Amino acid sequence: MRVKLLVSGLLLGVLSTFAAWAVHWSLGAHREVTYELPGTVTTLSFGNGKQEATRVDRTEAAVELRRFLTERSLALVVAPSTDGPPRLVVADPGGVLSWYTPSDPTGRDPGRVRRGHVFEGTYSQRQWRQGNSPALVPEEVEIVGTVPPPQGAGDLQYARPLGEYPLPFGEYVVSTDDPEELAEIRDIAYRAGFADLSTQRVPLWRHLRDDPLVGATGALLGAGYLAAALFWTLGLRDRAEEFAIRTRHGATRARLVWQVWPRGLPFQFLGIVGGVALSGALVVLVGLQPLDRIEYLVLGAGAAGGLLLAAGTWLLATVLGTRVRSEAGRAG
Repeated sequence: MRVKLLVSGLLLGVLSTFAAWAVHWSLGAHREVTYELPGTVTTLSFGNGKQEATRVDRTEAAVELRRFLTERSLALVVAPSTDGPPRLVVADPGGVLSWYTPSDPTGRDPGRVRRGHVFEGTYSQRQWRQGNSPALVPEEVEIVGTVPPPQGAGDLQYARPLGEYPLPFGEYVVSTDDPEELAEIRDIAYRAGFADLSTQRVPLWRHLRDDPLVGATGALLGAGYLAAALFWTLGLRDRAEEFAIRTRHGATRARLVWQVWPRGLPFQFLGIVGGVALSGALVVLVGLQPLDRIEYLVLGAGAAGGLLLAAGTWLLATVLGTRVRSEAGRAG
């Protein structure tokens, strides 16, 4: 039985760790589509509307939107449309975006609204470091520093604050799902000549639920532990005669469980830790780079979850196995 627990624990450790990897990757994908905005996030897509609006109208709309976001302490990231400039427009009055750290994140200082920050590791940053004007940044934008790119930035080159210039088209990712606040943002966009193309709420729980990788690894994990419960229960039947003798000598069902269950835990622990180490080695071999701190935490989460699930499953198998044998012993 010890070998069975060790080998099955190894396989369960691999399954548990890959389930943890799937959740980690899904969380990363969610951070990409939300540009690392915390909490509840809604994406509003705006295009060119039929109503007429001048450049002045769009500029006034930008100022009004900035004021509204500041009053409500809402963060906003505007991603460009398909043919838009390679930049993000940001308003973060509450300072919730860890990657956006300019001296004036709200853009309320008129002297700073034309200033931008290139993303680290981009072509524009290399040009700026060499003392050249980045070719992918409009001349009207003065680059004054660098910021790390958020997840999901892709090939985007720079970020600038929402300020006193025409409101841009694109995807407006805002940190709210309140209908009244979203309606106010749509109304401001309408006055800027925009058309509301789509609205998409991106709650984290729904993202995890709809992620096929999370679903597949979760199903495999559940099937693995169900198979382990059956395998361990059948394995305990090999000790039927022992359980029958103990039962005839007055051993209760609880005593049998308490004697059997703790003795199997060390072998499960060794097996699951080995499975976690094996899955970590596979990830390193595939990625051809060492694990970082977050990835070690993922391995730890996989190990902890695997140990808890295995301990509970082994307890269930022990209860089922000893119950059957104890009743058989009494019948004899």
